[in-house]
Amino acid sequence: MFSMMDGRYEYWVAENVASSQRAGLFQKKLRQWFKKHRRHFDWRITKDPYAILLSEVFLQRTQAPQVATNFNNILLRFPTLNALYSSEYDEVSDALRPLGLAKRAETLMAMAKVLVEQFGGEIPADPNTLRSLPGVGRYIASATVCFAFGCRTPVVDTNVVRVLFRYFGITSNRKRPHEDPEVWKLAELLLPKRKVEDYNRALIDFAALVCTARKPSCPTCPMMNSCPTAPNSA
Repeated sequence: MFSMMDGRYEYWVAENVASSQRAGLFQKKLRQWFKKHRRHFDWRITKDPYAILLSEVFLQRTQAPQVATNFNNILLRFPTLNALYSSEYDEVSDALRPLGLAKRAETLMAMAKVLVEQFGGEIPADPNTLRSLPGVGRYIASATVCFAFGCRTPVVDTNVVRVLFRYFGITSNRKRPHEDPEVWKLAELLLPKRKVEDYNRALIDFAALVCTARKPSCPTCPMMNSCPTAPNSA
């Protein structure tokens, strides 16, 4: 196992893992799997930055199927950023209640306030600018600019980390590995040159459907024979 906290070897590890034959096989198998098993959600058929940002905020704390059940209803109530901005707290809180996010209404409204008053109601395409918004961290910012604007940037959460750690046999000494800069560097080095949106969504779906936290579906995994943590792997 390689550690992403090996001092001066950190970048060497990431660079060599990403350029290895194993990395090429990983990308190929992941793309093939995604063509057959990709999940279909309403926020994946739009390029509206507002809708995509909303979906990422919801998905940070709620399972995708639950968000899918309520997403369109929330958009109908707040179809634009300005509509959200001009709404009352109780109205926003009530709309978020089915997601279990009623208490997040204040944060969501604070985000809308900044976007309307400081950015003219536009969603910035720069991830660092997005991270300055209330309730927006690195993952939400990166996912938004990737899926809304096609920016070539990785998306790294605890689920993506699990896939990368299992397949590439790496670890992090950080208590929150998804915040480890070296893990993000590895994820960035693994990005394909094109169709980054599909690649990132493939990683998300693969983590949710196959490489799960508990009882991963190793027997059906297309990468089982090359994964060092799979039972009976080559």
